[in-house]
Amino acid sequence: MSPLRLSVVIPTRDRLQNLRLALEALARQQAPPGTFEVLVADDGSVDQTPAFLADPGPLPFALRCVRLTGTGPARARNRAVSLASAPRVLLLGDDTFPRPDVVSAHLAAAGDRSLGVQGRVEWDPEAPVTPVMRFLAPEGPQFYFRGLKHGEEIPYTAHYGANFSAPTAWFREEPFDESFPDAAFEDTELGYRWRRRGWRAIYWQAGVCDHRHHYASIGPFLARQRKAGRGARLAARRHAGLVFETIVKPAAIGSLFAVRYGLRRLAGGGSETERWDLQARAAFLAGVLGLGQRTEGR
Repeated sequence: MSPLRLSVVIPTRDRLQNLRLALEALARQQAPPGTFEVLVADDGSVDQTPAFLADPGPLPFALRCVRLTGTGPARARNRAVSLASAPRVLLLGDDTFPRPDVVSAHLAAAGDRSLGVQGRVEWDPEAPVTPVMRFLAPEGPQFYFRGLKHGEEIPYTAHYGANFSAPTAWFREEPFDESFPDAAFEDTELGYRWRRRGWRAIYWQAGVCDHRHHYASIGPFLARQRKAGRGARLAARRHAGLVFETIVKPAAIGSLFAVRYGLRRLAGGGSETERWDLQARAAFLAGVLGLGQRTEGR
């Protein structure tokens, strides 16, 4: 058995089928047995997730679970990290399935260095990919990897809560802010605090995770963008240094995009992708301004 080197943390809530697929993907990892453990934080599931986690069947890795009461993914991750036995934590989503080389890739990228590693996330090829999804990632408002270079340092805005690993000590000294109610902007805020402490992260193109989250239209993503905007407002209240990069700059760029799109429409142009882009920017700004909160549930 190899020494334990990685604790994989997965928060989940009412997505049993995806969770099964994530654990099956982890069971196919090429890393030697004993290299990693898996910690699942069930954040108040009311489906069959608790029963499944109580008896998931044989797995080639140690699985530990913790049950919470629906307090949000930030607290769920923190609780799981508190149980981690390995010197390094890998964050996954319950809808983010690692390809067989992901664990090995993160360990190889970091080596013995105190370093964060952001892996690439792509749409799951086993599920239909719609035009909206192609707009959203991997070079869009959900996952944006354009311009990142393999092995080079990334900005805090490119820290995602999926396929990201870092020393366990980082997560414990500077944990996720549990006042963020949603999986929206809490990872950016954490990346900002880590950067202020001089903790670096790099982009590692090897070791891809496949993301399964179907978008047939732009509407559901706009609701997510409003949550991200509310998260950005919360982060800016905590850190004055975030105001320009996360609120002023996006608002200014969004205004320019709106003018450009309006002129193109007047001239008989303007693509559907441009319209989606403008809608996503407007939804984010609406969240920043606190608009629509009474009619939009969590």
